[in-house]
Amino acid sequence: MKLLAILLALVLDCVLRRPRAGVESAVWAHEWSRKIVGALGVEWSVAGRLPESGAVVSNHLSYLDILVYLSVRPFVMVAKSEVEHWPLLGKITQRAGTVYVQRGGGPSTYGAVNAAMAAAYRSGLPVLFFPEGTTTDGQSGVLPFRRGLFHSVLNEGVELRTAAVRYELVDSANEGASVARDVCWVGDDYLGPHLFRLLGLRGVKAEIQFGDEVRARGDRFVLSEGARGVVVEMCEGALVSELVGV
Repeated sequence: MKLLAILLALVLDCVLRRPRAGVESAVWAHEWSRKIVGALGVEWSVAGRLPESGAVVSNHLSYLDILVYLSVRPFVMVAKSEVEHWPLLGKITQRAGTVYVQRGGGPSTYGAVNAAMAAAYRSGLPVLFFPEGTTTDGQSGVLPFRRGLFHSVLNEGVELRTAAVRYELVDSANEGASVARDVCWVGDDYLGPHLFRLLGLRGVKAEIQFGDEVRARGDRFVLSEGARGVVVEMCEGALVSELVGV
């Protein structure tokens, strides 16, 4: 009931309120994301210094990643263009001033994307994107990073930070459920049934770790590989901690 009330209030707010693009939009999305994540019963924690500006890259496990990151602090998000048309999350990302990127758009889209990224950096907020280009179940490692958006980091001369997100189920009532199947959203799984399973879970915890600046910036290849290496280390470190019970 609490979640339904929040979603109804969000829909009404979307109709009545139009926050200005930039900081105001990001703060709006931050406030609503916190409410939704809380209503979902997802607890989150953060390690490392919060980014204040520049670019941040992360591994990608679920649509839930967007809400969890926005709960931590206001970000300008970068998402695939399909997200704009998703129910609920599409409205949130639209109002948040998200930069939408068409997958496989080719060189004809580069100019518009780079211009949108430059404007996002000028907002003074950190700009978060997921360079794997898709979600994974967290068990098969971090996919190779797509290099396109790293152009904007170099072109605008902004700092690049890394981040890693992981999820955990800590409630024994989740019999038969798993993070890989019921929290991570991958492959051909339909959004509706997956969201229904997620709503039935108890004790979902999200952990976000922020890394330091990636300083090797020779070109987009060097920058993307350096960033991926750090994200891989953070993800593998989280997996080891989970296995040994640290």
